Amino acid sequence: MQIDSNPFESIRFRALVGYAILAFIATMLSIFILGELLPAWFKGESSPLREALINLLLYVFFLLFTLGMLSGTGLSYSRLCGTLPPWRTLGRYSLWAVPLVILSLSCLFLLYFPVSIFMPDFFKEQFIESGAARAMPSGNKHILANLLDSFTIILLAPVIEEFFFRGILLTRWSFKWGVSKSIFASSLIFAILHPDPISSFCFGCMMAIFYIRTKSLFIPTVIHIANNSIPSIMEWLEIQSDDSSSQLTIEGFQELWWIGLIGFVILIPCAIYFWRHYIRNTDWQVPYLIEPSNNL
Repeated sequence: MQIDSNPFESIRFRALVGYAILAFIATMLSIFILGELLPAWFKGESSPLREALINLLLYVFFLLFTLGMLSGTGLSYSRLCGTLPPWRTLGRYSLWAVPLVILSLSCLFLLYFPVSIFMPDFFKEQFIESGAARAMPSGNKHILANLLDSFTIILLAPVIEEFFFRGILLTRWSFKWGVSKSIFASSLIFAILHPDPISSFCFGCMMAIFYIRTKSLFIPTVIHIANNSIPSIMEWLEIQSDDSSSQLTIEGFQELWWIGLIGFVILIPCAIYFWRHYIRNTDWQVPYLIEPSNNL
């Protein structure tokens, strides 16, 4: 059944970019005010609590500004999100997070292997020193920073990113360019905003296909939450072990390049299964303008 109303005709990408800039300004202003009121908690440019709050507030302010714009378009959030599948179905789809994490690790080892050779200083700054500087679970400020980071990474970011990239951008651009181009464009923007662009682009394409195939935004959101949870839990376990001898070095990273190769071999049957079950038999209709169907 086709739906006549189309609120996406009045949504503009440049307006969303403007709201992202406003969210950044509002976040920096809030951090400045909090730093003046609570200087002991925000001491230093690299304060763990400061960084955690910046990440959280960026998402919160952007969501508030975006919802303010969408409220005047007549957008139906229930139609955009689709039906909530049974918990068993959500659990089954969340298992896709495992091959997605393997994909991310494989890309990390194979694609950044030449970076570690030809740009060792850049690699050390981006992948070794930044990881060593993460918040540690000791002291009130660090505990709060870890809690805020976990909430942002595991829950807030997946919900907002799926709503924005798959729900809003994918649907808006599908009217303008068609479904295939909108999948590419929305996934490209998603990849640019993440530190691992190759695997993030593949991730974005898969989430878009899951959304179109199942007609439910809950499916990619749950997969996204599970995908972010796995590395977060692994990092937490590494911090708890407090094994200083396991500190990554450039030489150690280069010796592990074969992990990426094995990862891609493991992903071959997953890719075949995904192609057969979620690409070949998909109707490629924009979920917002059709009634939800049982494609789960």
